[in-house]
Amino acid sequence: MTFQNNALSALVLSLLCLFEFSVSAHAGTPISDRVAVEAGVQTEIVKDLVTPYKPLEALSGRTCLDGRPVDGFQGDIVELWANLECSYCGIQEVLQIQRTHPDLCIVVRHIPSDEYGESLKKALSYEALHTFSANAAHQFWDSVLPKTSLGIPVLYEAALQTALQDAAIAPEAFAEALRNAAALVSADIVAAQSRITSTPTWILDGIRFPACDFKAAELPTALELARKTRDGDAQAQSDIIQVITCGLLNESLL
Repeated sequence: MTFQNNALSALVLSLLCLFEFSVSAHAGTPISDRVAVEAGVQTEIVKDLVTPYKPLEALSGRTCLDGRPVDGFQGDIVELWANLECSYCGIQEVLQIQRTHPDLCIVVRHIPSDEYGESLKKALSYEALHTFSANAAHQFWDSVLPKTSLGIPVLYEAALQTALQDAAIAPEAFAEALRNAAALVSADIVAAQSRITSTPTWILDGIRFPACDFKAAELPTALELARKTRDGDAQAQSDIIQVITCGLLNESLL
């Protein structure tokens, strides 16, 4: 199948004109004053706890990482805010979590930054691919993600062409999916303003875990801490403060 680079590139560039945003999206930023960090984390947790969290309403119409619809999902729904040019936002560990926890629905949300030229284009392409094939979308994510902490942008054209060919997606159909993806990513950008400041950020039971790149064995523990915290468990809240602080200071999480 011949990939119509010029037509799709023009479409992506036109979609870029729909967005104006300025987001700082870095994980593990070193901060010297641990006490100040913990105090700031506690303040943010309090904000989250006073806000009702209704994921079935907020995420209606979206899909889990493995392609299942959020609507009608029976189980825990969690959000993963990611930037496809953040070297901490790998997809493989997240896929492992989803595969080993079928009672969990991981919803990917996007916080592209203006620091790298292709951040938004990659987010749009990922979501468009996901409407056809979750596997193709995940392979694309893994291909374009920077593999070093330098955050060097990776050109996405070759990875996108491979994904389209492997999933047998017609360019015309993909162009339409891109238009639909624009509305979804735009909604994420608006929702992220002043709320999501680093990637990856997990939202577990409505509590934000910024700069936390959980391993497969760690996420269930963090989710349980979030549940207990929302139920008023002071020790669980203290534990969450330490987990997030470690993430922000680029230390071991759990």
